[in-house]
Amino acid sequence: MKKISVIGAGFAGLTVSLRLAQKGYAVDLYESSSRVGGLLGTDRTEHGIAEHAANALIRTERAEKLFQELGITPSYPLDSSKKRFIFRYTPRKWPLTFLETLFFISKFLPKFLFSKSSLKPRDQETLENWGRRNLGATATEYLLGPAMQGIYGNEISGLSSKLILSPLFSGRREKYKGLLTGPGGMQDLINKIELRLKELGVHIHTNSSVDLKNLQGVVIIATPANVAAQLLEDTHAELSAILTKIRMSSLMSSTLFFSKAQETYKGFGCLIPRGFGIKTMGILMNSYIFKDRDKTYNETWIMGGVKEEQLLEMSDEAILKLIAEERFQVLGAKQSLLEYRINRWNKALPYYDLHLEEAQKKMADLNLTLAIEADAKKIFLHGNYLSGIGLSKILERSDLLAAEIGRQHG
Repeated sequence: MKKISVIGAGFAGLTVSLRLAQKGYAVDLYESSSRVGGLLGTDRTEHGIAEHAANALIRTERAEKLFQELGITPSYPLDSSKKRFIFRYTPRKWPLTFLETLFFISKFLPKFLFSKSSLKPRDQETLENWGRRNLGATATEYLLGPAMQGIYGNEISGLSSKLILSPLFSGRREKYKGLLTGPGGMQDLINKIELRLKELGVHIHTNSSVDLKNLQGVVIIATPANVAAQLLEDTHAELSAILTKIRMSSLMSSTLFFSKAQETYKGFGCLIPRGFGIKTMGILMNSYIFKDRDKTYNETWIMGGVKEEQLLEMSDEAILKLIAEERFQVLGAKQSLLEYRINRWNKALPYYDLHLEEAQKKMADLNLTLAIEADAKKIFLHGNYLSGIGLSKILERSDLLAAEIGRQHG
């Protein structure tokens, strides 16, 4: 039985370990912290659950298959979650005026119908510039900006249009059918994967520090880019230097339980464009997304990004005061707070900016995107700085890597 070492037990490391173990490989999974799951996890309170970060996976066939394999009965969103809001002085289902909508359609539709090639993102073009070129300034500010900010956790002024939009033109997209999660939150998924790994004989080493020099054979580095750069510094300096230039972004997720539900805006949540003096990027109205999970109405407020990283240094008291002020400004709500959970993730996510676009291009030019040879080892890279920031993209790359390793190493 061939041995494979996987470094990092976030969602990437867990899922690729699962696929490799299912193929019969002996897998050792190394994690520097005391638990597996990375950013994913769920706190249970007397009022309901609070997610550490992501609250669901995009419902693809691949994700559904994973849930079936693990014996998880998935929870699907309520009908109320279909309603989504964007803030423009008040939360609105459509933030553009009639005339703005006409201008947006007149600018975008002819290109979409007759000149799709002109919509393709250009090298080193920000998402904001792409939007202004193809959608117009207002649609970029109030539609594209908040939508992409809600996914990538940063303003579109710095995001790479090529990294984010190119998959739309590739013709290789999986069909999305909504969202799914475990009945008890994302921790259900993590627990089930961990249990299955142990059943398959995977050795999970938590609180573990790994030196690549001590590993042989196939190694998968499933860590953030900055950690991968440190691991590769001695064995592959050129790749390490490329990874070092990938910027990391911080995130803060605050789940608040209230004495009474706000019922004015019932939906998935509300995205908040920049320019209103509001620090919050988006609000998830959890009790209107999934059923039978909460005893008390609650919301999750998302803050952070490279321009607001100082927010993570604020005390809980200061954060709660800020949210209370912004909640009244956005939702007009002043319900009493019963309980809260704040999760601060410092330098936790890749910043999908022009530096990352350049880094990916350099790795592709040097044929380093999938695997590298170093000191009698074959090293594969895995993570959300390569495959897309969503969990469904990470799962897809886990399957790809496991299949490639199977072809190369039997």
